[in-house]
Amino acid sequence: SGTHIPFLLVTCLCCKTVCLISSVVEGTNVSGVIPRELYTSYSDLTVLVKAANQHGSATSTMAAFNTGDIKKPPTPEITHHCPQPLEIYWIVQCEDQGSSDQHCEVQYRPQDQQGWTQEEDILRSFLLLTPRPYTVYEFQVRCACEGPQALMSDWSSVYKAWSSESAPVKALDVWSDCGVTSELSQCALMWKEMPTWLAQGKVLGYVVTLSYSNGTVAVVNVPMSKPGGLCVCQEKRCRFTPSLWGVSSVDVSVYNSQGASKPAPLALPTSGLQVPELSFTVNQDILSLNVSWSLPPQPIENMHEYVVQYKQVGLPPTQGFDWIIVHQNHTSVILRGDFENHTAYNVSLFAVFINSSCLLASAISYSLHGLPPKVTEFKVQRISDSHVTLSWQHISLTQSKGLILCYQLVLNNVTVYNVSRDQNSLHLLGLTSGHHQVWIRAETKAGLGPSETINFSTENSHGFLKYLVPGIIAGMLLLIIIIVQMKTCAKVPDPSNSKLLQQMKLQFNSSLTAIFSPLESNPKISELEVVENPFWDANACPRKRSSPDGQTEGVVGEERTHIRTDEEAEKEEDADKGYSKIIDTDEEERDGGESGSLLEDDQTVSDYEKHFMPVVV
Repeated sequence: SGTHIPFLLVTCLCCKTVCLISSVVEGTNVSGVIPRELYTSYSDLTVLVKAANQHGSATSTMAAFNTGDIKKPPTPEITHHCPQPLEIYWIVQCEDQGSSDQHCEVQYRPQDQQGWTQEEDILRSFLLLTPRPYTVYEFQVRCACEGPQALMSDWSSVYKAWSSESAPVKALDVWSDCGVTSELSQCALMWKEMPTWLAQGKVLGYVVTLSYSNGTVAVVNVPMSKPGGLCVCQEKRCRFTPSLWGVSSVDVSVYNSQGASKPAPLALPTSGLQVPELSFTVNQDILSLNVSWSLPPQPIENMHEYVVQYKQVGLPPTQGFDWIIVHQNHTSVILRGDFENHTAYNVSLFAVFINSSCLLASAISYSLHGLPPKVTEFKVQRISDSHVTLSWQHISLTQSKGLILCYQLVLNNVTVYNVSRDQNSLHLLGLTSGHHQVWIRAETKAGLGPSETINFSTENSHGFLKYLVPGIIAGMLLLIIIIVQMKTCAKVPDPSNSKLLQQMKLQFNSSLTAIFSPLESNPKISELEVVENPFWDANACPRKRSSPDGQTEGVVGEERTHIRTDEEAEKEEDADKGYSKIIDTDEEERDGGESGSLLEDDQTVSDYEKHFMPVVV
């Protein structure tokens, strides 16, 4: 127990001249170095090791040797190798050391690893058993020539060799980028390049098998030497450029010189499946997105695994896009990639079945939140005396620099309104008459952005309405009274309908035919003739008086009775012939100008005669 302090006790014996030189050199717990000035070439040395501490000391056995016997061989050189099986060969110059025998040590490792694996007691070659196919290995060799005091050479320089190829043993990781739709015509078939250690050889190309709904099958070979525009590979992801319209299934396999992988089916996107609601959250980190979700209450039937994908918002299809497969029993995953700061990413969770997939949940997340920009198109949409509607334009995901939490509006630097990020308008009620000011700004997790201000004025119009409404009511009542009066007024007959005027017009026109030119014919002249009738109108005053014996005495009028004779009856009949129904001249012309019909006697009394012609009273 205790701390040991080892040291070397060196004794040098000189030839022909006996000289004893003793020196002590401190060393480590496993080795010690004797400085060159303590010994001479080809001299005999005796060395022992002694360790001591506070409890005492211990000494090793003594070793004696001649320094001339200590020789270090040159560094060996690896000359070549055979790939199958993987074996390396080297040479070392031991003949110069007076010996042809040698023993060597080899260390090797795959190029992508740090630690070395060592093998001892190797002669002139080394065979690596069961190497990984198509893998670069690094080798180093050191040797010692046979002799009493043989030393190991330095390690050789690193020698690299490829192992032999083998057929791929794992299927490709196949997925599709359909954007915001599930239409196959809009989907882009994609797969990840297989790592070298899984491809087990140089990838020569891909085989895409397309099965269509009409029963046809198309097999497309995509050689990597001449892709011909069918496949574009960037950032370890490949895109199949032809459209997937009308396909019912898709399989993709990769091949090398030794064979092809198992076909990997594409889980075609489907919609309309009944899926449970999940709690889905995405939290940002400096270099990653942490995605987590809850297991469904009931297991999803026939589900094989989850797929979590992310897509940078605003980029064309297949750009800023990646996905990762997650075991069906896991509920979280960390997405790593070259995420840009203040950039929106659409993260989605899918359930994968045998040949189909279904979207379970999605969320917008940012790798790092920043302050939002100024709100644009802030304006007054509608305004009245006591309320106003304000509207603005939503800040797009590509410009917001962070997830918008809400829009904050402040009225007259006093009243604060927090509006949901899904709305783009606000209705303010109960405003007083006068000038108002409202400013708006958006808010993210990083804070509030710059504000945008708008000014407007409201006026009180209640006094005007106090007089306007009664005036409208009074006008409507007056209009109703006028309409009623017009409907109740008696209709006045048209004098042009008198037969007497029609007859006088014909007589007048015939008498002027020889005097006036044709242009002056048919003058519009009416003449009214008053015929005195000394008798009573029996129809107007039909009052009769009876005699004591029951006989009718005659027509009664103005306190005297007069019995009409036959001669008086004829005179009344001639007077009645002076008035008849008037026919419109225009109607007469349209009827063919038959003026003779106007001369026919019509005993019917017209409305005009009843209204205007004098009667005997």
